[in-house]
Amino acid sequence: MAKYLQITTGDGVELIPVGEGLYAERTSATAMRIYSNSMGSLHHYALVTVGSTFAMVTAINEALQIAAETGWTSSVRPVVLPAGETVTSITVSAF
Repeated sequence: MAKYLQITTGDGVELIPVGEGLYAERTSATAMRIYSNSMGSLHHYALVTVGSTFAMVTAINEALQIAAETGWTSSVRPVVLPAGETVTSITVSAF
């Protein structure tokens, strides 16, 4: 069964498929990228953030670990964002 990370944004609740693995990168206080290799293609999710720190990367990694450890009936894992850090939007781009 597919697994998804759930991130609440200014646009609502967004789901990111875990696929064959994810890698989170903080590029600045206002931008992060989550790289994914899913369905045979490499792409990234660009997150527009407010006040993001490395704690947001840690929160994404913790959600990934919990998603991997849960059973097949728990397909969605929320990312608990650190206090004072928000995601305003997410877009996806393929390489």
